[in-house]
Amino acid sequence: MVVREIAVLGAGIMGHGIAELAALSGYNVRLYDIAEHFLRQGMEKIKWSLSKFVEKGRLSREESSRALERISTHLELAEAVRGVDFVVEAVPEDLSLKRRVFADLDRLAPPSAILASNTSTLPISEIGEATTRPELVVGMHFFNPPVILPLVEVTAGRRTAPSTVDVTIQLARSMGKEVVVCRKDVPGFIVNRVLAFIMNEAAWIVERGEAGVLEVDSTCVYKLGLPMGVFELADFTGVDTTYRVVESVLGRSGMAGALCPLLRRTYEMGYFGRKTGRGFYQYTGADWERPPIPRELADRVDPVRILAMGVNAALWLLRNGVASRDDIEKAIRLGLNYPKGILAFGEEYGLSRIAETIRMLSQKYPALSEYYRPEALLEGSADR
Repeated sequence: MVVREIAVLGAGIMGHGIAELAALSGYNVRLYDIAEHFLRQGMEKIKWSLSKFVEKGRLSREESSRALERISTHLELAEAVRGVDFVVEAVPEDLSLKRRVFADLDRLAPPSAILASNTSTLPISEIGEATTRPELVVGMHFFNPPVILPLVEVTAGRRTAPSTVDVTIQLARSMGKEVVVCRKDVPGFIVNRVLAFIMNEAAWIVERGEAGVLEVDSTCVYKLGLPMGVFELADFTGVDTTYRVVESVLGRSGMAGALCPLLRRTYEMGYFGRKTGRGFYQYTGADWERPPIPRELADRVDPVRILAMGVNAALWLLRNGVASRDDIEKAIRLGLNYPKGILAFGEEYGLSRIAETIRMLSQKYPALSEYYRPEALLEGSADR
């Protein structure tokens, strides 16, 4: 299958970025949204982004103009998807909404068109069941901003055809992206499954009074070398988004009771991070503002306490054939910008130590024994 015409549904933070990327890669793009002002805002952001590429010498003015000419905007879904080869849905993370959108797409898009969702956590299989073509429904998760971050996570639903996965991989690569494949439709896929367990456990450390937010984030930045502390990252991406990711991953994995109350309280209070001026930190509204994280606090938290559940989640993915080791490590390095893969971190600190930490937590908090269950690949592991 040759992809020439692409429809992108949703002109918001992800949709306009995907549309820009596709146009820069030479595709004709139909950008759809439900209101004119959403389309106008999306196009303004695309123009701003392209102008920055021109300023930095990464694009010529002619290339920028040609990319803009490849994008048309649409308020009618039927018009947006008429004759397209591939659709990328980037509407809000609501399963019922996505299922309604896919049912409409099934009715309006060409029968041969592949229907992809940019969802970061929601089940591709359940989205595909809203159509009569689940074999042509696939997950194509870009990372924000799509024109900058190099990773695309491709996820197969239970009934997704291998040829659909292959076309999606080739499309992502044609846009200059590195691709990882999530072979099974599991909660959180690869990146967000690992991140959800790390974020939730970091919250439990604070909730239980073992350490404060600053101490955890200082350990992340100055001991582990992460680009941001986990709480800083939650504020940057939006505590509302982070909460929904963790809630979805744990809930769909049968561990809803393990969701840390600190995350729920922060979400329910409307402290969504930088965009609201307050999250786990407070903000003045300055551009590119980062909270001050003192280096001297980095020795107060054992890095293993932060990493252990993420390593456990990665080993679960590996044991269950969800992804290869190489794809898991690539996903974490490129999707989260970690200096090394999560399994490499586990081996550096010692898999036996990871297992011991999780067993200790299981014994200390027996009500969460299902959550604190060491992976089979950890049990009896011999550190290299």
